[in-house]
Amino acid sequence: MTRYYLGLSTSGHDPAMALVDERGRVLFAEATERFLQDKRAWGAAPDHPYHLAGMLAAHCEPDAEFVVATSWARQKAHEQLRLMDTLIPVAEIAWLCNQQKRAFADAGDSLARHLGLAAVPDRRNYEHHLCHAAYACHGAPFDQALCLVLDGEGDVGAVSLYRFRDGRFKRLWRSWGPGSLGSFYSWLTGLCGFDWKAGEEWKVMGLAAFGQPREDLTGAMARLLTIENGRPLLADETVLRAVQARLAAHRRDPSAPLMQAADLAASGQAAYGAFADAVLSACTATEGENLVLTGGCALNSSYNGTLLGRHAFAAVHVPSAPGDDGNAVGAALLAWMQDHPGQPLPRSRARAAGDPFLGSSPDSRTIQAVARNAGGFRVSDLAGDSARRLAEVLARGRIVGVMRGAAEYGPRALGHRSILADPRPAGMKDRLNREVKGREPYRPFAPMLPAARAGEWFLRAQPSPYMSFTLPWRENRRAAVPAVVHEDGTGRLQTVEPASEPWLHDLLEAFEACSGVPILLNTSFNVMGKPIVHSVQDAMAVLATTGLDGVLLDDLLVEKDRGDGVP
Repeated sequence: MTRYYLGLSTSGHDPAMALVDERGRVLFAEATERFLQDKRAWGAAPDHPYHLAGMLAAHCEPDAEFVVATSWARQKAHEQLRLMDTLIPVAEIAWLCNQQKRAFADAGDSLARHLGLAAVPDRRNYEHHLCHAAYACHGAPFDQALCLVLDGEGDVGAVSLYRFRDGRFKRLWRSWGPGSLGSFYSWLTGLCGFDWKAGEEWKVMGLAAFGQPREDLTGAMARLLTIENGRPLLADETVLRAVQARLAAHRRDPSAPLMQAADLAASGQAAYGAFADAVLSACTATEGENLVLTGGCALNSSYNGTLLGRHAFAAVHVPSAPGDDGNAVGAALLAWMQDHPGQPLPRSRARAAGDPFLGSSPDSRTIQAVARNAGGFRVSDLAGDSARRLAEVLARGRIVGVMRGAAEYGPRALGHRSILADPRPAGMKDRLNREVKGREPYRPFAPMLPAARAGEWFLRAQPSPYMSFTLPWRENRRAAVPAVVHEDGTGRLQTVEPASEPWLHDLLEAFEACSGVPILLNTSFNVMGKPIVHSVQDAMAVLATTGLDGVLLDDLLVEKDRGDGVP
């Protein structure tokens, strides 16, 4: 009987499922928010019954047996915790604990029902940070590294350091006391007038580029945490309340002008960087050692881009899903290792830095139905020449959503569920934000370019296949692609390797032949407040209800007829 390992993210937010087979191969991994089209999917079942059924039908043999692996060792609600309301209100913390309690308790119930069993088969629970480390090291492009987990909270503490060597990892130390860089950034997000529960930390990072750090603000924020030997410790309650009172006058009401919080965001980003530097300083590394950085804080690409050259690390790897959704893979891999004692962590060698394309693929029957029934749209089959022909469409100023192959695992669109556009027109950023994404006008977009060309366009160039690093543009290159240059002269780049992503690489080369630049604007295929599209119907809905010009469904291009005579 074939055995599968079902990994579940059980934090109560960002639920996800992953499937690992008997050989340790990751067959599938996807966040539930995509299937439900509900941002972050708070409170959803870890193994949502219909999401689960589709995955099992696509990847599992009949009459298989399963191991269920969860991403927490215990329920936080059972811990004797003292709830404090100085950074995050007590009601919010209690709600978070209850979300995790339900997710932890319910994990595997839908699988049991699907299999016709009265109880969950062979359920195993693993430490949260250990799941982060297993997933991140699984896809790392090197065999030896320090692995640092930085997040809001684990089973114990919010920082863990592991040594990864030859497929095995060992914890070196972890933090214990109250204190968290993740909680700090959530608090900062609220202070800037955004909603951390909706994942709006991105908005703070983007807004920070428009402001300047102020010494009085960063100084006040610096008092919130003390970093002792890499372990963040929350200040005592008297200091916390004094700092809160000091910064209350700078809090932005959500209805107030956005730029009112630009200096606040920049100051908070600077304070975060100082905290993270203090943690990294305690990660004793030999010169030339590699770093694997994971946990929710590893999504801070602005900070990540400053690491090389300031610390001793030779290279830095951040996985495509460093947040809690990625822990579904980590839990499944840990269960596999438990059943295969003595064997190292299975590694992803399909690509230089792991394979992020583990999610659902577009339904071919639905694509065929679109081809038959797309009244009012122009439909073209680009099979065999889709990269070149799409490049020509983009070079004419069209904005096109791309839905090809398996979906990306993680929060960033990497060309399989992306909206692509020409980065050369200065007005393209405003047009996309206003007419397609429906989001704040300051929000930036990412450049996608061939990995071998990154040094021509960026300072401190390094592999960035998952948009994990924000780097400075070379000053003499910025004017060529203004739509993807941040206000502070940086860009959150995605590098594309021809061996791992030949179609995307061909697209970039074809676009350069049309335009003179090997760069495309890349943003997630969604509208503000919604997850990245999951189904063909989702993609067509965005086309029908926004200013998007077209959608590429595998190799079927569906376009609006703009009536401008341009083919």
